[in-house]
Amino acid sequence: MNLTPLFWLLTAIDALLWFPGAYMAIQAVDVAYAHSDSEIAIGIAALFFALPVFCLVAPLSAWRAYRLRQRNWHALVMLAVPIVYAAFLVVLLYNF
Repeated sequence: MNLTPLFWLLTAIDALLWFPGAYMAIQAVDVAYAHSDSEIAIGIAALFFALPVFCLVAPLSAWRAYRLRQRNWHALVMLAVPIVYAAFLVVLLYNF
């Protein structure tokens, strides 16, 4: 089964997800700076700062694994990690 189109689709979604992730990370750092005495604000900022990092690192490592012909399904799951993490952050944001 050719997984290349699915890899490209998930890579494009991760690339598009980077922009709102970077914006949310910047805003979370501003909130953490404004409330620097609150450990919860700093922890939330760290959670939001991880999303753009995942959006950059996951596609790079997934494509490397795909190129080396290691288990393709594992690389595909690696591409889905930022999407799942973004969904987690949305749920976390609406429950706060």
